[in-house]
Amino acid sequence: MKQIPFDASFRWLAGLLFVAGSLVAPLGAAQESELKDETGKTILKYVIEVPPGIAPAGVTDPAKQVGLILCSQEHDTPTGNDLFPVRQSLLRQGILDNYVLVAPAPQGRKFGPDDHLTIEKLIAWAKKTYPINPRRVYMYGKGEGSKISMEFTMTHPNISTAAVGYSWGAWLMPSEVKEPLDFANSAPEIYLTLGRRDLENHLSCVRDAYPRLKAKGYHLIYREFDELGDRTYHPVSNDDALSWATRLRNKNIAPSAEEMKLLKAFNGAPPAAVDGYYPTLALVGGAPAGAILQKLFESKDANVRLAAAQTCKHGIFGDATVAALTKLVSDPSVRVRQSTIRALAMYANWRYEAAQKTLIQLATDQSADPMDRLNATDALGYAVRLQVKGVRQDPPMFKALVSLLGSQEKEEPVRSTAAGILAPLYEHSRQGTQRRRTPEGGWEKWLDEITTTDMGALKSYEVCGLGKASPGTVYPGNRGSQEPVDLFCMGGSALMGYNLGTGQQAKVDVASAFQYTLKAAEQGYVPAQAAVAMLYANGRGVQQNYAEAGKWWISASEGGDLMAARHAWNLYRNGEGQPRNPTIANQWAKVIGEPVQVPRANRPPAPATTANPPNARPAGSNP
Repeated sequence: MKQIPFDASFRWLAGLLFVAGSLVAPLGAAQESELKDETGKTILKYVIEVPPGIAPAGVTDPAKQVGLILCSQEHDTPTGNDLFPVRQSLLRQGILDNYVLVAPAPQGRKFGPDDHLTIEKLIAWAKKTYPINPRRVYMYGKGEGSKISMEFTMTHPNISTAAVGYSWGAWLMPSEVKEPLDFANSAPEIYLTLGRRDLENHLSCVRDAYPRLKAKGYHLIYREFDELGDRTYHPVSNDDALSWATRLRNKNIAPSAEEMKLLKAFNGAPPAAVDGYYPTLALVGGAPAGAILQKLFESKDANVRLAAAQTCKHGIFGDATVAALTKLVSDPSVRVRQSTIRALAMYANWRYEAAQKTLIQLATDQSADPMDRLNATDALGYAVRLQVKGVRQDPPMFKALVSLLGSQEKEEPVRSTAAGILAPLYEHSRQGTQRRRTPEGGWEKWLDEITTTDMGALKSYEVCGLGKASPGTVYPGNRGSQEPVDLFCMGGSALMGYNLGTGQQAKVDVASAFQYTLKAAEQGYVPAQAAVAMLYANGRGVQQNYAEAGKWWISASEGGDLMAARHAWNLYRNGEGQPRNPTIANQWAKVIGEPVQVPRANRPPAPATTANPPNARPAGSNP
């Protein structure tokens, strides 16, 4: 792929809506363009960046088509304010010339539901104006731009493939009144990032959104970074998020006729690999290309299997392909195994479960080839590198790494690798006798803590047998009783698609899950009150309704559920999905140890500042 020169990356197109033609302005001189309807009325304003030498609109050759990334900014910042982090990331990855970047302006001060239609029109216009591949449309945003990116993506899965959000949460989600969403095969995916140096309100808002999005069921990657503040320029997360998003293809849009031609070329003997992989499969991407890869994994030719495994590093092809790829960790070819493990490292980093489970199994299998175990351990290190000092979304990978530290581990390279991966958890640049060997309290305590944190509200279902069901034990939900705890467990089984007490698989039934949980909540069972609040908030088995969610969160809070109290506090403080109510918010702020909001008119005046505050060093003085 041709890398464009650095100075060519700063391309700002400005002017009114001329279907053809554009004006290039210097960096920092971004001007808004206006998208107008047929009567000349302005639909919305926007800023756009287009690669030089782009093919004309309507081109059908997939290699000449480009992706589209909408970059939405925080309120009260210029339109296009968050284009540059996306641009720089794509430039670092060498794929900038494959994407049109466009930043919409909100209808009002902030993005809201009224912007969904105008953004939809902007995307439709871009598809008519540039050679956009409709399977490659993505959303990126900061603050209110994060909110619109995630909410538009969730409610328009036939348009947006994935959303990357920074510094604010999302509330509006599609309701699942009768049938559940298919999160593996049709729902979009989300990457949410928070800087721990961000504003306090942003910290609590994003941390409130994370468990709601997780409970909804989306494939969700969530990161927190110590060094990140209230901006989105952050190369580590930018590159990880955009490398992930741009490998995805819309699950609801079938490949074009031209893309199908590229896939049909593999009906017989596969074409020769290019640079060690099959770029046309990576270009088409998604489950359709994955189906081809699954067949190539079974080829008798080791070189074909190797190229197929290498191709997985260049695209995301669906859960079924990841599961099929895992079988190659036992391939007779060393090179195939090595390439497979590296591809699984990438997928495990982006939280694809089959990849994580396979790497865990291989790394901890003392009967496996020592080099394969070392490679798998190293792959686990890659997969947890952004979680080690952040949010530990995947405790099983950490548990596997901790298990490799013990004296029973015979391979010193494996043990040393695991130790090096985990060291940032407990080492703080101390030397000598001050150095630690484990987190405070030991590894078992630490693993219990991160597992409990990751479970969140699901821990309430342990009474039903979740995570610890033992043969012969009859758990609530299987006792033929209508007691509140039994109803709660029956609701949990219907929600998760398997009997929590026996492990027997069943169909996900969101409508029954809601009804069982509601009945238990109405009888005063506190965990059910918190659970039914989340079902209302996420629209699972019922129409999304934050007013009802708020009522039930308060009921659970009054029953002593501090997690519910935090949700209630965030809901009534931020006024997202429900009008602000400082009285209710402050009531629960006191319970959970958060500051009480004081109306601006009642706040004491800020202290007067002086040129040299007490204990300050005068300007220009020496230390």
